[in-house]
Amino acid sequence: MIIAVFLLIEIILSTGRLVEWQTRERRRRASSDGTIDVSWSVILTVAWCTLQGAIAFTIMSGSDPVLQVLSATLIMAMIGPICARNYPTPRFATLLLLLCDLPFVAGAVLAKEPMLSVIVLLTPPFLLGAYQIIRTFHDAMLETLFAQEQSRHLAMHDSLTGIFNRQGMDDQLSRFRPQSGRTMAIVSLDLDGFKAVNDTYGHGAGDLVLMQVASLISSRVGQADIVARMGGDEFMIVLPDCDADAVKALGLGLVQAISQERFIVESGTTVRVGASAGYACFPEDASTTLELRLRADRALYDAKDSGKSTCCRFNVDDLTVDKMQKNLRRAFP
Repeated sequence: MIIAVFLLIEIILSTGRLVEWQTRERRRRASSDGTIDVSWSVILTVAWCTLQGAIAFTIMSGSDPVLQVLSATLIMAMIGPICARNYPTPRFATLLLLLCDLPFVAGAVLAKEPMLSVIVLLTPPFLLGAYQIIRTFHDAMLETLFAQEQSRHLAMHDSLTGIFNRQGMDDQLSRFRPQSGRTMAIVSLDLDGFKAVNDTYGHGAGDLVLMQVASLISSRVGQADIVARMGGDEFMIVLPDCDADAVKALGLGLVQAISQERFIVESGTTVRVGASAGYACFPEDASTTLELRLRADRALYDAKDSGKSTCCRFNVDDLTVDKMQKNLRRAFP
């Protein structure tokens, strides 16, 4: 009778775990950030391991040697999957092991066969070995995740200044999805007179200037804004949900702050560099992030051409000029 009850509970729990798994997979695929609730999975797993422990206790405390051998084999066979599936959470994996093994040991102690009590002596090294496997897998997973995150950080960030590099900026822009009522702006900024610093004091001094400029820009933008060094002495700032007047004020403020700052290149020696900036706003100046970036660069060139040390917004008339130049090149190749 008790075996029939255990079988019924096993069927119910197994069916529940299958349904929960299918539901969890659907939610995972539908989730935008990949996060899912595993509460029911934890509850059902604990219940299932408790059932296995109860079955093992019932069999081991009985008098059927065949079932006792089968129960011992089952408990041993369960250890591998428990360790392999739950090592990311060592404490939870250990709990599952104890739920399965301790009732098994208790049943062996209560069995009519005294020799089965030797299992008590074998249990501590057995559990210690299983826990060592769990910890080894867990530590290896953490090391792998840390290495992956570190590699990704190095790939996305400028090694000199610590801010995003070109690849990191491309990655950030790829996540922006144009939406009705949402705004965004890009500011392209380039240093003026930076080559003279390299020529006079060397590239090491130039690196120090770039590091200080990156720090200055980062200190003047908001937490939601993105700053990147696009290469050489060119920087880019992405400003989500920002109106055109605020973007212009920031661009002019950065140009002025950089131009007034004295950058340390060596002990007792400081230099000054200038800056020019250009910006474009979404959706007024562009319909995609690629267009926005290109037009911010075009505005930067306009700032350079107008005498530097200023900040210009993208001018729609530039599109007409570009179109005329393309037509001329087609007409007179």
